[in-house]
Amino acid sequence: MKPVKAFSRRTLFVVLMFMLLLFGIINGLLSVGYQAISEMILALERIPDPPSQLVEFVNEIVVYKQLAETYFLPISGAFFFVFAIVLWFFLRIINGGLFKKEQKTVSPKTKKGPAEESRKIKEEKREQDRRIYLYLISLLQREGRLLDFFSENLDLYEDSQIGAAVRNIHQNCKKVVDKNLSLRPVVDKNEGEEIVVEPDFDPNAIKLTGNVTGDPPFKGILRHKGWQTEKPELPTLSSGQDSRIIAPAEVEVV
Repeated sequence: MKPVKAFSRRTLFVVLMFMLLLFGIINGLLSVGYQAISEMILALERIPDPPSQLVEFVNEIVVYKQLAETYFLPISGAFFFVFAIVLWFFLRIINGGLFKKEQKTVSPKTKKGPAEESRKIKEEKREQDRRIYLYLISLLQREGRLLDFFSENLDLYEDSQIGAAVRNIHQNCKKVVDKNLSLRPVVDKNEGEEIVVEPDFDPNAIKLTGNVTGDPPFKGILRHKGWQTEKPELPTLSSGQDSRIIAPAEVEVV
């Protein structure tokens, strides 16, 4: 309703200004007419021994002039003001109906707009999550050829050959993990050591297995110390990169 109110105020201002201008023009013309009539009356009064009909005519003109000068200004001002209010009222009704029709016409589109925008944002977030998920794998492939190792048929090689290849892959992949994740254990204890899980433990950080009954604290054996990263910042990825490509093919031009 704010556009309707703003239009209504502007319309009232314009209508009042127009009527004020029209009122001024008409009263200015009447002032000129009054002046002409006054000069005519003065000229008639200078006539020696005027006829009785002329005297009556002049007296009537004087009476009408006095009435006009006394009552026309306030009556005409009130008339123009009332006419301006009535005109503004009808314009407000007409344009209010047009605004409502326009809102009904536009409302289906505006309802679709936020839904469409929300769907687009969700798709972009899924695409971003997918690319971040594959980002570390692409680094492990680029630096340590990890996917090449997983894709290889190891039955064709001796254990000694596999061991030598794994050592090189391990070193390169460890560099990637240390650089991008900076891992540290969730529980900084030796595996196989007995620990106590306090009541305020984080279920996302500590997974309980075995005979879990009752309420914490729990005593148990640390089977795996877990891992967490000290670099939770997400990488900035290029928007033009296809998320399906983990590692591009390499072609040496000869």
